[in-house]
Amino acid sequence: MKQIITQHGWGLNKHFWDDYKVDFLNNNWHWQDNERGYFSKNNYQAKWIKSDSKKEIRMTLCHSYGFHLMQKTILKEASHIVLINSFNNFLPESNKRNLILRSLKRMETKIKKDEPKDMLKEFIHRSFMPNDINNNFKNIFYKSLESLNKTLLLSDLKQLYINRDFPVFLKKDCKIIFIKSENDLILDNESNNNFLDSLNKKLDRKPNLIKLAQQGHCLNNLNLYEILFNRFND
Repeated sequence: MKQIITQHGWGLNKHFWDDYKVDFLNNNWHWQDNERGYFSKNNYQAKWIKSDSKKEIRMTLCHSYGFHLMQKTILKEASHIVLINSFNNFLPESNKRNLILRSLKRMETKIKKDEPKDMLKEFIHRSFMPNDINNNFKNIFYKSLESLNKTLLLSDLKQLYINRDFPVFLKKDCKIIFIKSENDLILDNESNNNFLDSLNKKLDRKPNLIKLAQQGHCLNNLNLYEILFNRFND
């Protein structure tokens, strides 16, 4: 049995994955989306389906902060973990730390002052650059702003300030695919690289690195199924 559980990042929802899941479903994958609930009261945490299949694949797709939103029990039992523009610590250690911290504080202030909609639209636009926002996601996202869960959005934003130790719950032999966009305007390159370096040092099996040119923090205009399974077959 081939299974996927996804986790979107901060400020997004499960519809982030809509365009990507089609190819997987067409190739007999069972797909489940976790939903954090930033834009509704409906949150959802998937569970692996028990199977007796000898060729079982349990794959998680984690985008950005989604790695920290994904339940540890799911990650522990995964055979494959795909990390898309992910991090352990969002704030870098360099002198850019204060600049990024001030940017987070401005976002926090806009949520507190009941001005989150324009901030989120700007965040999404910047996340997809240098590409345009995926139209299907854009339409759903803009409609969803009317049901914003500001409390959850704010509490998760504050989690980005936290310095974390290495996630020791990861299995040392877990197969990790580390996807890195080369035009990411949201996640600092140092923070992304520090996570990759830690994984390389602490895990027995080195992550499989995929660099994507002309892609921003949120991916668009690519075939994720083809990218992943070309790499699996190498």
